[in-house]
Amino acid sequence: MAREISRQTFLRGAVGALATGTVLGSGRANADPIASGWDPLATAIGGQVIRPDNGQFGTAKQVFNTNYNDSTPAAIVTPASPGDVQKAIAFAAANNLKVAPRSGGHSYIGASTANGTMVLDLRQLPGGINYDAATGQVTVTPATELYALHQALATAGRGIPTGTCPSVGSSGHALGGGLGAHSRHAGLMCDALRSAAVVLPGGQAVTASASSQPDLFWALRGGGGGNFGVTTALTFATFPTSDVDVVNLNFPPQSFAQVLVGWQNWLRTADRSSWALADATVDPMGTHCRIMATCPAGSGNSAASAITSAVGIQPTGTENHTFNYLDLVRYLAVNNLNPSPLGYVGGSDVFPTINAGAAQGIAAAVDAFPRGAGRMLAIMHALDGALASVAPGATAFPWRQQSALVQWYVETSDPSAATNWLNTAHQAVQPYSVGGYVNYIEANQPPSRYFGPNLSRLSAVRQKYDPGRIMFSGLNF
Repeated sequence: MAREISRQTFLRGAVGALATGTVLGSGRANADPIASGWDPLATAIGGQVIRPDNGQFGTAKQVFNTNYNDSTPAAIVTPASPGDVQKAIAFAAANNLKVAPRSGGHSYIGASTANGTMVLDLRQLPGGINYDAATGQVTVTPATELYALHQALATAGRGIPTGTCPSVGSSGHALGGGLGAHSRHAGLMCDALRSAAVVLPGGQAVTASASSQPDLFWALRGGGGGNFGVTTALTFATFPTSDVDVVNLNFPPQSFAQVLVGWQNWLRTADRSSWALADATVDPMGTHCRIMATCPAGSGNSAASAITSAVGIQPTGTENHTFNYLDLVRYLAVNNLNPSPLGYVGGSDVFPTINAGAAQGIAAAVDAFPRGAGRMLAIMHALDGALASVAPGATAFPWRQQSALVQWYVETSDPSAATNWLNTAHQAVQPYSVGGYVNYIEANQPPSRYFGPNLSRLSAVRQKYDPGRIMFSGLNF
């Protein structure tokens, strides 16, 4: 039967096409390479090939950011095994297509539904979540959502450092770095990565770890999702969990710059077991400003006092809670554990330090946000603690010696107004910013903005593993 075509025969045909020079270089993907050429792939894999003429296509191509619902990939392929991934990549290489992996589908620039690409929707890969109590490690499929991962680990009293959005996919989050509420004591999610199963653009299935394909393993830890191959499984170290106090301190919005300096000053003296973000929100109700901190259970009052002292302003309101690990995850997600897709625009800036000038620039950007352009958040993330104990060149994630980054985020169905403001925000902090965070990628930015001094090594790794640039990327390197 056609479905029983051997992987060797399928790959051999692709290699023949490679030899004739039909692989796409740095140009754009061809949206329809051959009139009926998708049939061999559709019959060779256990999953589906969903083309634009299929009634399922409109739903299959959608990602979390609804601003990209009008995109038109060449096809959505839903592999049912790593072998399917190999066959799909070989087909793409032979037919002049770029490959866009999709795990959670949360890319700021809609990278996992890009026009003209073969989207590999990895959500049907088998394997689930497997925790090994003997090693304390957990292995997951790439599209495993962060909340599901936390749920599974919580039953074993274990945790993993991640961001706060519950429906983000594990692979994309970790491969870009993976910053979150546990980064000060446990590092980034990519720092917890111990190995990854990867299908390379040439079709080979390899394991990347400290002892196998170490250059690829280096690049996977912070080099961005989908730039070097398709990850089909990831294994992470975990940590034991404990109860924490959460303290929310609200401040007058006009004091945001002073709050930012105080936030950083408190973090400089705080134990790694504590963490805090500072943020400003602009919504129809006005502008809001706060610091939210976590610390060991029983120390919330002392943390609140120390933060208040560092800021130098009495909060207008306070809120204290004690949570176990999973309840903290839920709280940080605002108990919205299955968020609905929405339109958003975002970006970031990284700062060596939050001095008065940088703080005033961030506050000025918040003040400049046009009312009616959507709901805006400027969220400050600390880059200190455990993540800073790793050398900047030890992984692809470059921002180990900087102080903080700001995440600019606007929920909107009108991307143009939000993008115009985002440019204004970048200009407001330009004298103080040294780059951006690749998980908050923006269109038309140079890769040096996200990888800094690690770009040359990343480029060499990408050239080694994907010389034909089969993998789609929002960055040209």
